[in-house]
Amino acid sequence: MKELKIKPSEVRGFNYHPSYSINALTDWYMFDEEIWRRELSNGKEKFPKMNTVRLWLSWNAYCGLQDRFIEHLRTAIEICRELDIYVIPCLFNRWHDPMVDGDSVYIDHFLPNSSWLQKFGDPFSDYIDALCEAFRDEEQILVWDICNEPMAYNGDFPERETIQKYELEWLHRMADRMRANNVSQPLGLGSTGMQPMEIFGDVCDVYLTHLYYRNGETAYFENKVKRFIAESEKTGKPLICSECCWGSTDDKERAELIRVTLSTFRKYGIGFVAHALQYCGCADLHSPEDGRLTPNIGNLCFINKDGSMRPYHEVFNEF
Repeated sequence: MKELKIKPSEVRGFNYHPSYSINALTDWYMFDEEIWRRELSNGKEKFPKMNTVRLWLSWNAYCGLQDRFIEHLRTAIEICRELDIYVIPCLFNRWHDPMVDGDSVYIDHFLPNSSWLQKFGDPFSDYIDALCEAFRDEEQILVWDICNEPMAYNGDFPERETIQKYELEWLHRMADRMRANNVSQPLGLGSTGMQPMEIFGDVCDVYLTHLYYRNGETAYFENKVKRFIAESEKTGKPLICSECCWGSTDDKERAELIRVTLSTFRKYGIGFVAHALQYCGCADLHSPEDGRLTPNIGNLCFINKDGSMRPYHEVFNEF
């Protein structure tokens, strides 16, 4: 099994979309090196323990930009290297939002014969191969995240078993192609935290799960954390929480959600990548005046539009 470059318990960081972004596609189509450098430097200054960022890549952006997409990612990684920040690149996204959608993959990308998207074979092969060719030995990449929140189905979805079968096959194909390209870094998968990680089999060398604490769910949250730790210990696969810290438009309430979440992680020795560093147009990373918010989530950002830290959010630095 490929080793992480730092202990999983030492991971401290954030998901990052730049301030001009509305989803992963615009991260890269509108790529602005100056903004990335300024905002990541500002994040490092305000949160000195930040040693990791999770970046949301975009197959759609690659299709349009080709080599320019690879060069944008190379520039982003160089900025992170200068700031002593490791990178978790997330290749695909299966989370979708009715407020501001997140770009990437839908069911008809992998359900056989469901769409003309597949009429020329696997649409993702060139994308995977290009990333591996450019970054298979990149020291600043901590772990590749194959997909953000696969199998995020509604509880009463009647086609769950059928779709899940093909979604798992697709995830395995993507991981297999990465390994066939001899990437030197371990692979993970950013699960919703609703499924046991063992369902993904050998897709993962590292468990990258999402663990969100919500008000009033202290015992439930702690039991969930312990379940993932037990699974990590059983399989011998490291565990990192690659999304955490539920949102609120109330700064003080949000800070308390952060405190409970990260206190629990410290208690059990779990490294974490909070969602998310920067105010922007992406789903639930802004105030209501700048776009719709999911009613039960609110604002998830740590740094305001003007570059200042949200009030009380220095609590992150205690952990």
